[in-house]
Amino acid sequence: MFGTVRITKDNFKNSHTVNLKLKLNADESYPGTLIDSFLTKYVVEMDFTREIGQGTLIPTVARVKVHATTMNNPIERSGFLKIGEKNIPLAFGNVSAQSVTTVSTSATSTPNYGYGSTNTNSTPNYGYNPAGSTLTSGGVKTSVSTHASTVVHLNATFLLKKEDEEAILKSRGFSIRLYSGAEPITIQIAEDDLEKFKEYLNARPED
Repeated sequence: MFGTVRITKDNFKNSHTVNLKLKLNADESYPGTLIDSFLTKYVVEMDFTREIGQGTLIPTVARVKVHATTMNNPIERSGFLKIGEKNIPLAFGNVSAQSVTTVSTSATSTPNYGYGSTNTNSTPNYGYNPAGSTLTSGGVKTSVSTHASTVVHLNATFLLKKEDEEAILKSRGFSIRLYSGAEPITIQIAEDDLEKFKEYLNARPED
């Protein structure tokens, strides 16, 4: 659903919700990176939502999720919104850090020229099966390895004021600067992503 402007009707509130999700790369790389590349940049998910009611329009609530590392601290509560050349202080709330560990297991099978476990006609060799390996009836050695990796999701929310939205509609791009402890993270919204964001700001329900 990234890059799609969606309008949803809420019959309970008698209003409509406009939503846009963007997946972006930050300007900076993870802490401890020796060589910057596309693969070392922070991945940031932005979730923008605004509400349109009877004669009212509630400005954007933005939710941020930064894919970070165990070396990162939570997002600081003060950051910046930059529209054109103008820096605007930005306050972050609902700050949290969530660790996510992924465990993957892989198995590798290779021919073994020793005795098979049930093959009585196998010809012996002078090697042995290493610990952690299993010798099957067909004389195949299977090695199993397990790898665990942990990423940290840094979460926060912020509000865009109506005047910020109006300035963005007239701009050629804007950026959001937040801080993971002392580490800066800068998210640029320009070109195609900017056009999508302007479409999101201009979206209105048909009924």
